[in-house]
Amino acid sequence: MKRVLLNNTDLYVSPLSIGTVNYGSSIDSKDAKAQLDRFVELGGNFIDTAHVYGDWVPGPRGRSEKVIGEWLKETGLRKDVVISTKGAHPDISDTSISRVNPEAIEKDLNESLERLNTDYTDLYFLHRDNPDVPVGEVLDALEEARIAGKIRYYGCSNWALSRIIEAIEYARKQNISGFVCNQLMWSLADVNYNGIEDKTLVLMDRDTYEYHKKTGLNAMAYTAAAKGYFSKLQRGELLSQKISSRYDIPSNKKIFDELVKTANQLNAEIIQVELAFLMHQDFPSIPIVSFSSMEQLEQAMKSCELKLDENTVNKLRSMKIYM
Repeated sequence: MKRVLLNNTDLYVSPLSIGTVNYGSSIDSKDAKAQLDRFVELGGNFIDTAHVYGDWVPGPRGRSEKVIGEWLKETGLRKDVVISTKGAHPDISDTSISRVNPEAIEKDLNESLERLNTDYTDLYFLHRDNPDVPVGEVLDALEEARIAGKIRYYGCSNWALSRIIEAIEYARKQNISGFVCNQLMWSLADVNYNGIEDKTLVLMDRDTYEYHKKTGLNAMAYTAAAKGYFSKLQRGELLSQKISSRYDIPSNKKIFDELVKTANQLNAEIIQVELAFLMHQDFPSIPIVSFSSMEQLEQAMKSCELKLDENTVNKLRSMKIYM
């Protein structure tokens, strides 16, 4: 499988990153490890997790990272994969209290490394932002961890464009590495923001897209398959309220028609075209995808080899009202 070199790093990653949000919770340890085995067999090497994943289930904390850590220890594949994790998310017990501060960053990072059975993480994200905290405080904490060898590169997730620009400017003035990647909600589907309960989530919009295009800032797209919205439409499945309120809008019906047409022309599944669309951008763009079955994983991985011509990508992009 081809590899993507993330700009301003030496990280060569698979075009698709496997999401592990449900590892250790709705996906048990055995099935999660089987997914990771198959992902690597098919050429994948980019694993995304977070300090908070699994904490919504009563019991032990850090379930996702712990499962991955067990798998890494059992397989000895640490040097063969790229690990991305995130910290400084509010505690699940009270998400109104921000934890974007140097102390929480250090605590979460150390706990993540212990859970993952590794001395370092390849890519570390701040999972949320707090605009009341000066960017210098959090970047200095991340840079300190980088110098200590605990992280190789760092980025942001769910940060507004204005704060990303502020952080990158600070890094430039201080001559430190700064953010190399932005992880945000993005898919081929348009999103009705009113249908999203968690307003701390940040979506790819037109200004942010143009900034990525201009600067070459790497992107990782979570909810990259729009919770299976287009595939469910194709199968005629009844949409849940959560999916319907977020995606069931007029612009997506038009995108769906074009998506089906394109998939038929390429003899591909629509999920493969959806993911390939994100991979075919003017800057490194990696979709993060979680799977509830091995069949879904194997189907999605075929998107890494699917070629979309420029006209197809531009046509699909032009149909989106919101980037």
